[in-house]
Amino acid sequence: MNSNELTRRDFVRNAILTTAALPIMANCKATAYVEASKPGIVELLRKNAQPRGATAMGAIEVPYDVAWRMAFPIVGDNGEPMSISGTVYKPDGKTAAPNTLIYFYHTDKYGIYGRTGQPTHGRFRGWMLTDAKGRYEFSSIRPASYPNSTQSQHVHMTVTTLDRREDWIDSILFEGDRFITARERGWSGQRGGFNPIITLTRGPDGIQRGVRDIQLVG
Repeated sequence: MNSNELTRRDFVRNAILTTAALPIMANCKATAYVEASKPGIVELLRKNAQPRGATAMGAIEVPYDVAWRMAFPIVGDNGEPMSISGTVYKPDGKTAAPNTLIYFYHTDKYGIYGRTGQPTHGRFRGWMLTDAKGRYEFSSIRPASYPNSTQSQHVHMTVTTLDRREDWIDSILFEGDRFITARERGWSGQRGGFNPIITLTRGPDGIQRGVRDIQLVG
């Protein structure tokens, strides 16, 4: 079995193991920076999304007001604020890829995804549609490792385009996380290009910022 197969197996296994219902937490929608999408773009992207309920996928639920930036309200969460941005490129790794749909999700500050009354992937999930320059950006909190585990902190991501089906790419990992394994470093960049292990730098405002560029598959 090759490393890509191991990666997919581990990805799916982790997504399934962490969706068990836990104590109730109030559901809170993310705030999107609403910008007008081109007519029909969302409908076309949904046609390339995986079916509703497909493991680790979520493009099918993209809202019509999707934009290239979004932010979660985190007041009172006491999590570590972070902002991640990047550019999605076409397979040549140089040309910007507009109208690329990104679906992402991650755990809360306790390492939990969906709680009772929340979607399977939890509160911290969302969608972004890259702009004409291929840009995306989201503001959230730094996710925690799964409870009582040595799983590295991570953000799951899928990409969907107008001519390609939704598929997952390497999860965003965080440099300095002691749980990152040699195998994770070895497969970094195999799905999504560039380096998904990003360095977060804290600004004067207390927000940790990092960059994760993405290269689409040819």
